[in-house]
Amino acid sequence: MSQPIFVLASVLFGCRLLLLIALHVVPGGIHPVRDTVSDYAVADSRTTRTLATVSSWSAAAAWAALGAGVLTDVSLGDSRLGVGGWLLVLGGLLAAMPFVPTDRTGSSTTAGGRVHLLVAVAWFTLGYSTISPLGRLLGGAPGAVLGVLDPIAAVALAALVVSLLVRPLRPHSFGLAERAFILVVTVAPLIASVGLAATGSGR
Repeated sequence: MSQPIFVLASVLFGCRLLLLIALHVVPGGIHPVRDTVSDYAVADSRTTRTLATVSSWSAAAAWAALGAGVLTDVSLGDSRLGVGGWLLVLGGLLAAMPFVPTDRTGSSTTAGGRVHLLVAVAWFTLGYSTISPLGRLLGGAPGAVLGVLDPIAAVALAALVVSLLVRPLRPHSFGLAERAFILVVTVAPLIASVGLAATGSGR
C-alpha cells in the first residue's frame, strides 16, 4: 500500500530539485550569493515568482507524501511514527511559505517577513533533523548515504547561521550556504523515497 506513495514522493522530490535548478537558470534578478532562496518568490519577474511558488508546493507535497508513506508502512516498525509525523509537519510548513512571503533582501523588515523567518527556521530545523532518522529507517546503502549527508547538512546549516549572525559575512556567504543546505535536504529525502519504494517492491 505504501509503495505507490513512496514512488509519488520520489517524483515530487525530483520535481522540486528540477524547479530549484530552473530558478537559478531563470533567476529574475535574484543573486545566488547575496540573496536568499525565498527572494525568488518576491522577484520582479513573474515567471520567477511562479516557479518559486510551484517549487514550494512541490516540496510540500513531497514531504507530505513521504510522511504518509512512512506512517502507513507498518514494516518500518513503531519508530516510523515520530519521523512520519514530523515529515507531515514539514509538508505543512512548505505549503504555508507562499502565503507568508519574505522581505526582499535589503528592504525594510515587516511583520509578515518576521513570520516568514520563523517558518523558515522551523523547516530548516525539521528538514535537517529528519535526515538521520530516515537513514535509520532505510538501513543498507541508502541509509549509509544519508549518514554521510547528515553532517554535510549540519556544516551547511552552521555556515548559514554564522552568515546570518555576522553581518559582514552575509552578502558574501549566506546565499551559498542556504542553497547548499536546501540542496542536501532535498537530495536526502529523495534518496529515502527511492530507497523505500525499492524496498517495498521487494517485500
